[in-house]
Amino acid sequence: EAPLSLFASVDVLDLSARGEAVFAAALDGYDRKVDAIEEHLAKLLRDKLSSCQDAEDMFRVFARFNPLLSRTRVRVAVKEFQLQLMNTVGQAVQKLQSKFTHKYESSSASCIATIRGIPPVSGKILWAKQMERQVHALMKRMSHVLGKEWGQHLEGRQLRRSCDELLSKLDSRAYFRNWVSEWERELSSDTNSKLNTFPIIIVREGKFLAAKANFDEKHEYLSREIRYLKWLGYERDIPRTIALVSEEAMTRHAHAMALKTALSSYAAARGLITEELEPLVSQEMRAIQESIGEAFDVSLDGSKKISKRRTRWDSKDVGGWIAVLNEHVNRFEERVEILLRASENIDVAIDALKSVSYEKQVFSDAVENVQKIVDELSMAGYSDLSMWVEKVNKRVGTVLGSRLEEALCMWSEAYGLSALSDTEKTKNGGKSSIKIPKISVEILLRNQEISAQPSVPATRSLFLDELHAYMGIVCTLPRLNSGRFDVFESENGGRKTVSTFHDLIHSVSSIVMSDAYSAVEDHIRNLTIFVNQWLGYQTLWDSQVGDVASAVDGDLSKWYDLIVEACAARNTLD
Repeated sequence: EAPLSLFASVDVLDLSARGEAVFAAALDGYDRKVDAIEEHLAKLLRDKLSSCQDAEDMFRVFARFNPLLSRTRVRVAVKEFQLQLMNTVGQAVQKLQSKFTHKYESSSASCIATIRGIPPVSGKILWAKQMERQVHALMKRMSHVLGKEWGQHLEGRQLRRSCDELLSKLDSRAYFRNWVSEWERELSSDTNSKLNTFPIIIVREGKFLAAKANFDEKHEYLSREIRYLKWLGYERDIPRTIALVSEEAMTRHAHAMALKTALSSYAAARGLITEELEPLVSQEMRAIQESIGEAFDVSLDGSKKISKRRTRWDSKDVGGWIAVLNEHVNRFEERVEILLRASENIDVAIDALKSVSYEKQVFSDAVENVQKIVDELSMAGYSDLSMWVEKVNKRVGTVLGSRLEEALCMWSEAYGLSALSDTEKTKNGGKSSIKIPKISVEILLRNQEISAQPSVPATRSLFLDELHAYMGIVCTLPRLNSGRFDVFESENGGRKTVSTFHDLIHSVSSIVMSDAYSAVEDHIRNLTIFVNQWLGYQTLWDSQVGDVASAVDGDLSKWYDLIVEACAARNTLD
């Protein structure tokens, strides 16, 4: 039965002594019933709080039964639970204060914001608002635990003061206004507004000039800041000038990133090209430079005639211009990659010429490998390839010249004459020596006539042919040719093109060359002595008895010596 039902039978207009006694009795009964209900509710609330497993459950119970805290009996019953929850809130406030002390820049929230692409100012304001929401949530919990006037309670007064101090420190409006003031000062001091219309600027990097995209990274950050600040509710507080700069940066951003990528890719590929390889990609480089020149109204040949195309950030075809520039850069990168790979393969092939065996087929295969690489570059249409191939020919000629001189030294060494020093002999001691050509010389006796077959002059010619063939292993190698696939190449272009490395003979030291020929001549000289010894027996048949008799003139001792020598010579000949 509700306590108010006790007043149902009471006449409140009866002001007599009996009426006042009835009203007092009803009022006393009402107080007793209310006290009993309060005691019952306090017991139920205390039992419910005692059954909670953690502070979160207690907070939910206080939020639900918060109106009952206005009753003294209920408030006394849950006093210990209030103190426990106030301690929990106090710890949470201290934790927030420690976070605030460590600053946003060193917090994990800053790292996460960077990963998610949130700019610094918006990230800091977002972090402050999160902490502000946490403080308000703690204050709301305190109102559930102690009531709406919890700040007036003795227990909650210190917590209220700490929360108010935190909220005053977390006021993001002042920080936002300072940020706006800095940007306004920077924009007002910008005197290069005219230069901002050019999509490309030229800057000095050390001793060189480089083309860079005319897009300030700070404006890109500004556009992102404005976008996030609008989401955070600062749209009406953003000045119109800053908003316009942000919109302009957003409009240019996509083109600026594409332009920046193209220019950085060109600079990286350009840095890989050496001065020797630069003429081969001059066409692609000129195409890129002409595209860049369109942003400055200038021509590359130094004439006063400006470019037909005038490209600015506000041009309608700026996207098409950047797309064309990207195509030129991509083609340049591909050509550079192919050229560098070919140059590396040629270096490997030339190094291989230094150590391959001195044989005709081996050298021919090595030079043919280099020629195949040159043919690939020729088919790809690289410009000024002939000039570069001439430089490669000089490198190949240098290696082949050293191999020729080394081979001639080995030739001389094989014949007993060497122009090598002791150190060089030790260095080349592991290499196999050349095979001396074997030429059979026969001593023939026909019709009482002694002769050598082949003759000494013929043998000399054969040995010299062997020497020339030995030198011809490298001297007859074909030079690298960049025009093997040029169908309409002129055959009467004036100067006759050298087709082989026959001029390498002039690069060999005169001492080494002289030793090689001297070795042959010494060998022939020994052969001449040997053949002349045999040809000396021809007098056994050519001498007449009358001539001998007149020479001896009847001297028996001379006759005796002559007959003995003739018999010995005949025995040797037989």
